[in-house]
Amino acid sequence: MHQNTQNATSYAIGERLAEIRGPKSQGAFAEELGIHKNSLGHYERGNRVPDAEVLFRLVGMGFNANWVLTGEGSPKLEPETPGLRQDIDKLRRLDEEFALIPGYNVQVAAGHGSIAGDEAPTRELAFRRKWLRFRGLRENDLALVFAKGDSMEPTISDNETVMVDTSETKLRDGHIYVIRNGDHLLVKRIQTLWNDGVQLLSDNKEYPPQEISSSDLESLEVIGKVVWVGKDL
Repeated sequence: MHQNTQNATSYAIGERLAEIRGPKSQGAFAEELGIHKNSLGHYERGNRVPDAEVLFRLVGMGFNANWVLTGEGSPKLEPETPGLRQDIDKLRRLDEEFALIPGYNVQVAAGHGSIAGDEAPTRELAFRRKWLRFRGLRENDLALVFAKGDSMEPTISDNETVMVDTSETKLRDGHIYVIRNGDHLLVKRIQTLWNDGVQLLSDNKEYPPQEISSSDLESLEVIGKVVWVGKDL
């Protein structure tokens, strides 16, 4: 029920964005909003909801952010709308402090060649930009997925959220990567071998290592390096 409600809300927001766009092309309106046309398409189809930066730009264009999100009030802002300046400042502060990292479903991604593929994010999590900068991470390179299984216990548990840096595709010894091997999407630790091959290691020692020869490395698609794991206590 919660998922259905969330989908209905996202779809309604998308309809209101399409109403604002009017006869303009998606490309032209997306350029005004400072986003990619594909992102606008996701918003209008209800796959995603606009972030603080998009709402801030809409407010700057004279539209009521509360109407966009809830349908309440009028689409256009009144010149003397109470609290408008405070709302704008709040949106700006939130966007300056937090980056929204898209989350995808690993099982869906396993059939499409990469984590995201043509699939829309199913969620977004906020991370402080200061923390991302400290870690040397760029938000546009990051994606969140769900880990499945217990092969990486205790480092990564079943159903835990994993952040992947998709810019890190060169395998380095000792690090954990999301790798596609044939039809299998794997989360494994890497051990480089003397013969230029690698071993895919499971932190759970009940699972034996899988050796990949140097000649077979070409069949591996490195999705990215795991840089963060969300832990429930």
